[in-house]
Amino acid sequence: MIEWNNFYGAILIDREYENSKNFIINEVLGKKYYHFHPAIFSTGIQEIPYYYDDMLFTFGRTVKYLACDTTQLEKFITEFEDILSNIDFENAQVRMNTDYANYDLFWQNKLKLTESKKNETLEHFKEYEVKHFESEKFFFGLGEIDLYTGWTEKNSNEKIADFENWYPDFKYPF
Repeated sequence: MIEWNNFYGAILIDREYENSKNFIINEVLGKKYYHFHPAIFSTGIQEIPYYYDDMLFTFGRTVKYLACDTTQLEKFITEFEDILSNIDFENAQVRMNTDYANYDLFWQNKLKLTESKKNETLEHFKEYEVKHFESEKFFFGLGEIDLYTGWTEKNSNEKIADFENWYPDFKYPF
């Protein structure tokens, strides 16, 4: 049964907090995303002691039939990446809890990385066997990410095999 699912996550905002918050509050609804609505986001408050240094946007909701096939997973990722493309973020994490599996997905904003940091990140992925993909704007992958450092943890081989079996025709970028 793949009816009862949820996802939640966090996005580390870099410098443009007000512009990023404005996009979430005022423009997400107009995009008519299936998975994302402004009401599922907490954009925080820029008031000490409720934040330190960078702002963190959090989000989550329940959903029926979450990413039950490759097409639906791609739709979810496309919507989320459209949001990420419109805000000033460094790193993002999404946890997808489904009846068939749980996945941690991460994004790093390549536009925030120097060339040497991009190379270091790719070396890290290789050394620690992090399942990742690369697009023009993002490093995207399976596993947990430290939102501040960008350090990623490798998923177990079983978890990666499960993802590849569930989404055998998954290709990124789309």
